[in-house]
Amino acid sequence: MSLLLRARASPYRRVRTAVWRSLRGKSGFLFAGLMLSNAVAYAYQMVMSRMLSPADYGVLVTLTSISYVLAVLMRTVQAWVIKAVAATGDAGGRRARAAFRVAMRTLVPLGMAALALHWLASGWVADFLQMDAATPVVVLGLYTLSSLVVPVPRGLLLGLDRLYLASVVHVLEPAVRLIAAVALVVWGLGVNGALAGYAAGNLAAFAVALATLWPLLARRDNPELGGDDVGGLDRYALLVLAVNVCLMVIASIDQVVVKHYFSDEVAGNYAVAFLLGRIIALSTMALGWVIFTRSAIAPLDDPRRARLLLKGLVVIGAISLTLTAAYLIAPVLAVRLMGGSRYAIADAYVGLVGIEMTLFSFVYVQAYYQISVRKMQVVWPLCLGVLLEAALLARYHQTVEQILLCLIAVMAGLLVCVSGLSWWILRPGRRPETITGSPPSRRAVSAG
Repeated sequence: MSLLLRARASPYRRVRTAVWRSLRGKSGFLFAGLMLSNAVAYAYQMVMSRMLSPADYGVLVTLTSISYVLAVLMRTVQAWVIKAVAATGDAGGRRARAAFRVAMRTLVPLGMAALALHWLASGWVADFLQMDAATPVVVLGLYTLSSLVVPVPRGLLLGLDRLYLASVVHVLEPAVRLIAAVALVVWGLGVNGALAGYAAGNLAAFAVALATLWPLLARRDNPELGGDDVGGLDRYALLVLAVNVCLMVIASIDQVVVKHYFSDEVAGNYAVAFLLGRIIALSTMALGWVIFTRSAIAPLDDPRRARLLLKGLVVIGAISLTLTAAYLIAPVLAVRLMGGSRYAIADAYVGLVGIEMTLFSFVYVQAYYQISVRKMQVVWPLCLGVLLEAALLARYHQTVEQILLCLIAVMAGLLVCVSGLSWWILRPGRRPETITGSPPSRRAVSAG
């Protein structure tokens, strides 16, 4: 009997040992750094919601929700840099220098153009969002510029397998953002100071990462060794970019619409509910990347791919449904924890936001699984979802609840379409198909 018990327990011990070993390594340190970074980022939101008026806080969340689309470009750039430098020895150094030069020559002019565009369009954006001043839009332009350059050295650290330094840089950005924003708001700059904290955090992370990489980047390449070609984005990467843009627009459009159609007080209260929903979204995005990386390196006909998707759906379902149930049962407590007692009407929106984000979670996880196996048809229902959301919200926006119901309906339709695509990919009897495009290297995936 004892031998039987030990035989049954051994698989669990092996799993526990494998998890513990992974958590003790560099990958575990990076994961801990990312989680700590998210915690500090939410501390920033909680502090700003108490230091700013509801009207100013609504402006802050609205403008930063627009900037969430920047995260799509940041992840694309960072993934490209990782893939470009995932090499060993001196070749890795040459490729790192080449990737840095190519990326900075492309992104710095693009960032300057984005800053100029923010400056020129600031008046129109302020009018559209019913803002009293256009200065926050210009400050957002500084954040856009810094967001385009900071993924370059961060991607170099990941591609060169310097995961400890990459973890520190990830935590440094929200920490500096929080400290700078608190100091500037106390100084009297209000929402402008809160937004400037974003740019300060990015610039600090860029400077520290660049300082650690400078001994490598400052070396001169031997011309006799030849150069290393660093390619640009291929068709697959552009489709992934399109998928990410659609997902971010779908997840962020509600805050912009509420700020456009409703008063500052309503927008500020909705901002708190929106950020409570972002807790579900951020958990989903982290799990989506885990599924993407594990599925991308698995063999094409590996049955564990299907189990990976099913496990991911179960995990994200447990997280999102638990949080949504909490929002429905105790909305006032959730709002008080996030924003304090000044946001008296935010509890009316929290439950519906939780339902919306729960549906989004199931869509996001399946979309990331599908792009991991190079099945890019998911881009079409996502694009259709963006267009349908825009059309419905232009017509039905009399109340915040009406806006949320429109979004829930679109999310439910997307879930049906994306689930149908997942079933088609995993249907019984399907023969393995040749996947076009070269898969990412194992080292690049593990670094990402």
